[in-house]
Amino acid sequence: MELEQLKKEQDWVNEGNLKDSQGRYEEAIADYDKALQIDPDDADALFDKAETLQKMGKRKEAELLVEKALNEYIGN
Repeated sequence: MELEQLKKEQDWVNEGNLKDSQGRYEEAIADYDKALQIDPDDADALFDKAETLQKMGKRKEAELLVEKALNEYIGN
């Protein structure tokens, strides 16, 4: 992945984190999705999205993303 794409992907994750902290969960999810379009295997973006989904009461969807994130963290 090119450095510019990596920076853009990280910017989307940061925007998602900011919006999550402000309680703007739907907007945060949209930002995480933009990051994941660039790098679908970014464990941090997956985990952050899962945390936001959990706050929204979407437990099952969150659990699936946590599992995927953990697999990325450990290299599976």
